[in-house]
Amino acid sequence: MSPLADLDDQQAVISDESEYPFVDSQYGRKNLKGLRGEFMAMASRCELLARPKQAGSKAQDDKIDQERITQAFSRAMAEVKCIEAKYSRFSENSVLTQINRGAGDWQAIDDETLGLLKFAEHCYRLSQGRFDVTAEPVLALWPFGAGESAAPPSDSKIEAALAQVGFERLIIEDNHFFLPYGMGIDLGGIAKEYAADRAVEVLRRELPEYDLLVNLGGDMIASPGCERPWQIGIEDPHKLDTPARVVTLKSGALATSGHSRRYLLHQGKRYGHIIDPSTGYPIKGAPISVSVFAPSCVVAGMLATLAMLQGEGAEDFLSRQGVVHHIIRG
Repeated sequence: MSPLADLDDQQAVISDESEYPFVDSQYGRKNLKGLRGEFMAMASRCELLARPKQAGSKAQDDKIDQERITQAFSRAMAEVKCIEAKYSRFSENSVLTQINRGAGDWQAIDDETLGLLKFAEHCYRLSQGRFDVTAEPVLALWPFGAGESAAPPSDSKIEAALAQVGFERLIIEDNHFFLPYGMGIDLGGIAKEYAADRAVEVLRRELPEYDLLVNLGGDMIASPGCERPWQIGIEDPHKLDTPARVVTLKSGALATSGHSRRYLLHQGKRYGHIIDPSTGYPIKGAPISVSVFAPSCVVAGMLATLAMLQGEGAEDFLSRQGVVHHIIRG
């Protein structure tokens, strides 16, 4: 396996794919010969896969094609990193950080940001307020990833932060936007899946004669009409790096939401990272893992997250949506 590209390297690492058994929902493998690019983005290991549509075609044998694929992979990776740089709440220079700093004033936003906020509003309505991108003040309190020594926030801090949460308080008028003072936005539940959709669009333009798969940390999308299905391993949360189930994907997306890898462990109590914005605490009764199939990755990811936020009602929620899904409980 090729080593991961350095975070600052703008060239995806390319390797031959003949040795890998399948695509995994966390770490990415595949079962048919082709080319694979790897990089890191959005705190996730990411990969881009390209496989000739016709076995033995000129594209598979042409050495020049590898350079073209390398360039296409690099453009797709740059698209992902551009979205990360624009919408990360952890970056001091991101557009999202500037929006949060401008709370209390009317701000101009571009069409891309407007589209994401409109989609976030749809998520908010569909989830009856459980999916709320204005939960940033609460999310900022929880030190997920800081290690076992980190403590959960106090009840008083959570209560104060909850007073600054509520999508209905935002005002969106054309390309102008008002975020009340003290509030903040976190697009972490949307941006990675949106980036996957954008990346596969780039690859489709550049490599129309290839079957393509984009995998951003387990959220993945295949180009439409793949001649041969990709085999996808849905990770077993009880035995990490091992598939609980292997499924096939010929087109569309598969996204997984869960808390087997991101959580806070304090004094023997485990806190999952998926926060209920109505309480400020991790959702109760949620599955360990929810995987959803949908035409786009951003929709698959949204439905998987919304199902997690339903807690005990995850299965009923997805059944009402009429989507194929796979749920793992403890």
